[in-house]
Amino acid sequence: MSLDAVKEVIAAEQASAQQRADSEREAMRLIEAAQTQGAAQLAAARAEAEQQVRSWMQDAERETANLQAVQRSAAAQRRAEILAEGRRHLDQAAAWIVGKVVEF
Repeated sequence: MSLDAVKEVIAAEQASAQQRADSEREAMRLIEAAQTQGAAQLAAARAEAEQQVRSWMQDAERETANLQAVQRSAAAQRRAEILAEGRRHLDQAAAWIVGKVVEF
């Protein structure tokens, strides 16, 4: 093999090695960019999910407060009904007691 042919083979091998190194660096850069982009997307998705959960919690707290208000209102109404019924029975009981005292 002539000296020129050997030099051409060596130059081709060096170019191939350089091209391989360049390709590996580019592949590493692409992997790093993809990881960075993936991390950013994950952080954005996590933040959105956390906001959605906070919104759901606020909705649940409002619904709980509304339900408690309705229950208090219903309890107050039932209390008033029981008091009114008790007053009616009190009048009947007082009349019965007066009747028993008078009869005695």
